[in-house]
Amino acid sequence: MLKLIEPSASCFEEIKAGLAEIKNNRTPYDIHAVERLVEYMDRNFEGYMDYLDKCRSPEQPEGRVPSTTLFLYDDDRFIGVYCIRHYLNDNLKKAGGHIAYQIIPSERRKGYVKAGLKLVLKWCRENLGLKEALLFCNAKNIASDRAMTSVMEEMGGRRVPDHVYENALERGVWIKTRD
Repeated sequence: MLKLIEPSASCFEEIKAGLAEIKNNRTPYDIHAVERLVEYMDRNFEGYMDYLDKCRSPEQPEGRVPSTTLFLYDDDRFIGVYCIRHYLNDNLKKAGGHIAYQIIPSERRKGYVKAGLKLVLKWCRENLGLKEALLFCNAKNIASDRAMTSVMEEMGGRRVPDHVYENALERGVWIKTRD
């Protein structure tokens, strides 16, 4: 069964292995923070857990917003990571949006992005009160664009105009958080 879980010491080893798989099989579209996250988890797991708690806090350094990290599991298998920003600042309205995600390479092309996005959108509605969420991807990332578009068409939403952000063409969608 597919589920979202919060990071805990009990899932440390499988998460670390999954994130290392991402780091060792990089694509141009991977979340930049994953590489740092693997190294940080390996050096100081308790510090990593403290960091995630600080990320959820309403008090953030200038330019940052509170965020929650959730891990996607299929039964007892780690599948991927989702980072959920609680609200948008000006930069996140241009790139990044509410949700960033990464599926481990061995589990890609199996429908996990789409299924995970539906769970995350439900989480956003129930925990943040969001009626819709903004997502972006690099326009060259065809698989991510397909998943975002498919969820948008199924749940309702709209595309935002493509635009260039930091020398990359960004494609975005607003997706409703309804069931």
